[in-house]
Amino acid sequence: MDYINLLSQENVITFMLLFIRWSSILAFMPIFSSTTIPNKLKVSLAMWLTFVTFPITPLVNFKIDLTTIFLAILNEASFGFFTGIVLQIVWMILQFAGQLISFVMGLTMANIVDPSSGIQTPVISQFFTLVATTIFLVIDGHHYVIIWICNTLTNMPFGEFFDIHSIGKYMMFEMSKFFQLGFSIAFPILAISLLSDIIFGMIMKSMPQFNLLVVGFPIKIGISFVVIVSILTSMMFIFKNEIFTAIKYLFNLLQT
Repeated sequence: MDYINLLSQENVITFMLLFIRWSSILAFMPIFSSTTIPNKLKVSLAMWLTFVTFPITPLVNFKIDLTTIFLAILNEASFGFFTGIVLQIVWMILQFAGQLISFVMGLTMANIVDPSSGIQTPVISQFFTLVATTIFLVIDGHHYVIIWICNTLTNMPFGEFFDIHSIGKYMMFEMSKFFQLGFSIAFPILAISLLSDIIFGMIMKSMPQFNLLVVGFPIKIGISFVVIVSILTSMMFIFKNEIFTAIKYLFNLLQT
């Protein structure tokens, strides 16, 4: 008899919306949204998390009809999309910095397929993305995200629209820092590249037999790699601060 009561209309709608919330967030969240993870595994993970968190999830308290259910589903899908973008921006900053560095190093043609998005990205951008993903897992960023999602179950009931204006305002603020942080991360390599170009130009003026393609470019690339290794810790420190800023904003969003 207890199992039959679980199939009540409120329980079924709550379970469906809870599954959509987990699925949409996993579909757009960094790392979880990687194309290298099979879709069957993502669906299975979302279903398992739904079963685990269903006992602590409040039942829906809105009038159940076709219109309200459709709006609730649309709201949950939009909620997962916008929250995923909030964290994706941090990875995009590193990818932008990697593109700038690849351009000055002459590695723009050395592209590989990014497993997380399925598109071609420069090798340097892919390297930064992999290191940033490792840092994200080391600092338990995925645990913070799961804890935050569990908090939304009680602080953001199903059927209530989230504060999209606040998220849009935050995204505009982050995009204003997008080029600033990306250029700041890539600036040491850009400066070294500019300095090496000036030095090589002076050498070519004094020594016309100096072959820039054979000697200059390998030296320039080697120096750039040395600088990248030297400042990699600082890059990841900026990434960690931005990730914690984004996670802190998501937690503060529940209190508004």
